[in-house]
Amino acid sequence: MKKHRVILSTVLVVLFLGVLTPQFAQDTLTNPPRPDFERRGLALGLLRTINTAEGGELSNYGSYASWQTLLAHQPKFFDKFLAMNYPREASRYFADMPEVLPGWTLRFNVHADGQGYDVRLQDMTAKQHGYAALTDESGVIWQGEPLH
Repeated sequence: MKKHRVILSTVLVVLFLGVLTPQFAQDTLTNPPRPDFERRGLALGLLRTINTAEGGELSNYGSYASWQTLLAHQPKFFDKFLAMNYPREASRYFADMPEVLPGWTLRFNVHADGQGYDVRLQDMTAKQHGYAALTDESGVIWQGEPLH
């Protein structure tokens, strides 16, 4: 009788602890973060900066501007972007196109009438140039990968 009570108590304790286990278990990620998440965030941030600067250009000058003109007319936006994304590199600056930042190539076209622009920022470090972000005067940013 006493033996059955000990066995029953043991079974109940095990079942009770089994019910409590999920409370202490580690949560597993169902979608682990992509290793290139930070690089893609940088690309999206630069395109947002370009869209914002182009808005200022249209407002101040009546037309959109080329990359070189944007850097000259709207430096505060680009300086802020660099300070946020490259805080340890105070001397970081944008290079001439196409490789404006290490590993990133920029294709920047302003329409002949100055009333539109098209931008593609491509990650050259990705396998087989596998990522690009695009935007235009609509301000919408698109992300893409080639079909394999």
